Amino acid sequence: MPVRQVIDEGRVPVRIYTDEVEAQARQQLVNLSQLPIVFHHVAAMPDVHTGIGSTVGAVIATHRAIIPAAVGVDIGCFTGDTKIPLLDGTQTTLKELSERGGEHWVFVIGNDRRITGAKATARLTRRDAPLMLVELDNAERIYCTPDHQFLLRDGSWCEAGQLRVGASLMPLYRRINAEGYTEVLQPGTHGYQRFHWALARSGALGPIPVFPGQKTVIHHKDFNESNNDPANLQFMGDRDHSAYHRSLVERNTHWQSEDFEGRRVAALGRKAKTPEGREYFATRGTKNITRYMAENREAFLRAVSGNGKRGKKWLIAYNKSGKGRAKSRENVRRLLQVERICPHCGEKFMGHLRLNAHKRHMHGYNHRVKRIQRLDRREDVYCLTVPGYENFALSAGVFVHNCGMIATRTSLTANDLDETRLKRVFDQISRDVPVGRDQHKEGRALTDAAKPFGRKLDVILKKHPQLEKRFPRTRNWVYQMGTLGGGNHFIEVCLDEAGRLWVMLHSGSRGIGNAIGTYFIELARRDAERHQLILPDRDLAYLEEGAGHFDDYVEAVGWAQAYAAANRHAMMDLVLSALRRHMPPFEVTSEAVNCHHNYVEREHHYGKDVWLTRKGAIRARAGDLGIIPGSMGAKSYIVRGKGSEESFQSCAHGAGRRMSRTQANKAYTPRDLVEQTQGVVCRKDKGVIDEIPAAYKNIDEVMENQTDLVEVVHTLKQVICVKG
Repeated sequence: MPVRQVIDEGRVPVRIYTDEVEAQARQQLVNLSQLPIVFHHVAAMPDVHTGIGSTVGAVIATHRAIIPAAVGVDIGCFTGDTKIPLLDGTQTTLKELSERGGEHWVFVIGNDRRITGAKATARLTRRDAPLMLVELDNAERIYCTPDHQFLLRDGSWCEAGQLRVGASLMPLYRRINAEGYTEVLQPGTHGYQRFHWALARSGALGPIPVFPGQKTVIHHKDFNESNNDPANLQFMGDRDHSAYHRSLVERNTHWQSEDFEGRRVAALGRKAKTPEGREYFATRGTKNITRYMAENREAFLRAVSGNGKRGKKWLIAYNKSGKGRAKSRENVRRLLQVERICPHCGEKFMGHLRLNAHKRHMHGYNHRVKRIQRLDRREDVYCLTVPGYENFALSAGVFVHNCGMIATRTSLTANDLDETRLKRVFDQISRDVPVGRDQHKEGRALTDAAKPFGRKLDVILKKHPQLEKRFPRTRNWVYQMGTLGGGNHFIEVCLDEAGRLWVMLHSGSRGIGNAIGTYFIELARRDAERHQLILPDRDLAYLEEGAGHFDDYVEAVGWAQAYAAANRHAMMDLVLSALRRHMPPFEVTSEAVNCHHNYVEREHHYGKDVWLTRKGAIRARAGDLGIIPGSMGAKSYIVRGKGSEESFQSCAHGAGRRMSRTQANKAYTPRDLVEQTQGVVCRKDKGVIDEIPAAYKNIDEVMENQTDLVEVVHTLKQVICVKG
């Protein structure tokens, strides 16, 4: 449905996608339209309602300035020719993966900084998008949108547009060992690991079986040791594995030729030079010697009698001889004087010591950004969705964010549910995910997930020490990682129109995000007073590009939004773990959706680059997937954007309140809540009456008012709801 009404009482018009706008919300929209920084028009989504400073459901384009009323970043994408390494040992472009369809196994990295693999799907995410170049010190060039996030070496995320020359990125280093197996350098341990075992240890291949009396090995079905697609890998006992190979030799007599025998002996020689081979042959030789000693004890004792004395004399004489001295000089030359080539970058060094120092410094820790450039060109861009990890590796050798996850579908269905299981899952989530003002206890804090954010926060606090007074010095933000918060935040388990089970959640950057927001809002107010700006509402104070606090605000708000994303990912892990404890075994599918609804980012609209603030609205570019939740007990929707320029390629983020929390608490009782949430396992007490469905607008009417903006992909109905 097109724009329903237009208010033309300010510098720019306000275009509204609903007939019903409360008086206070209407005045807030008019206030926005009067600001000198607002560009073209203000768009108000169908769920529009009164907010703090600016209206919830408003989309505001501003020129060279930001109103610190919405925080966050969005996730961008890459050009179609960007290459992705696959686990089968090949690589292909994002565009080819998108056209091919289906799921593909890619390299990902977990919160423990261990590299493994996961299923991903590719899709076209944006047409005619602005681009920038990120060039690495390995000469790789990456073309992406300025808003795409890169994983830094310290575990934090940074948008491409905010990267700095010299920034260290999280690396993917791979090599083929002497036996032909792919190994990856694990950033968490700084050691190489055979990748098929990295997959196995992460659980990607399922439970690792035990074969009585045998060592568990992994067999490559196609005999291509670099093909680590899980479909090509099979657990076997080591003796069974050897017997299988021998049976193949017996069935294929050409394998017994002189040529094959030569290659077999050469392979054994290569194996003997590897750590695993040395261990194998040492173990085998030790067993043979031990058996000989037991069976021929007297002969063995005669043979070794006097070895120590003879050996000592021989070594002293050898070291004094010309041959021994030459060998010592050769060892020194080998360590210090022989030219060695770095296998990673090809740089040459004199001796192993210098080479090893170079490898530790340059390749054991990072890839570095060499050049950053915004480009005067636009292209269609693509991305991957990777449920459970939210990142993937490029062939350029770095990890980047995927298109996110707030809602994800599982392989469970309605047939797997019963009232007892639902109640147990609800109770488990309620125990595992703190809500409201609660946070994780010290022993259960998700410190690994929070750790990467400490260093960058210290940089922000060094520039703004007053900010730290806004939150406890005990660093509560560490203990709030993986917590829900309050207000309209929720965790829901839903069923779609086909009876498939989804997990959906809504949360943000918790207390520290609020502290950052209020701090910079106050700085903006002070700037407005200092410059004697006349504002229709003091909450609409803005920071202009080039002003003292503008860059610091962008940096701090980027930190908060990255923290918010990590918080949601941590919660999703906790919720999926709760499901696994009480439901049949299941998989997380590749159908995952990300949407932020309070954020500002750089976008291009109506021929101009602007800062676009979506306050209580989500991005709905052509092809974008989004989630529009209804109220507790009502329907929710997974949607696909249509790219409407009039709405600044945006849509509603939910039903929108029709009455305040205070009004809802006065108007309804727990009995009303029980009646309106029938069929949903949730709290039904006085403490959550302000979230009663009747306090929200009718979600069906909201959806009807934005048919020009989005199309419905899935319709969801809650079966479990945990409220903040």
